[in-house]
Amino acid sequence: MMDFSQKLTSPRAAKKFIFDLCKNDLAFHFDDDVKDTFGSQFSELQISQLETRLDEIFELLKDPYEYLVKYWQKFDTKK
Repeated sequence: MMDFSQKLTSPRAAKKFIFDLCKNDLAFHFDDDVKDTFGSQFSELQISQLETRLDEIFELLKDPYEYLVKYWQKFDTKK
């Protein structure tokens, strides 16, 4: 399980976080609600932390979706 508690403070950290989401089969469209997506998997604390990390990603990266698509395709096992 990923640790969502660490603040993202650089573009590199934000890209790695997205990479790790994909690697751990936790990728989802960032416009989707975190609670709706992971409510049955994660605790309220984890959901809150993930929401905070997403806010940081959007502050640190010009286009987070670019990295989401790139990494998601890399780990897509349904090809």
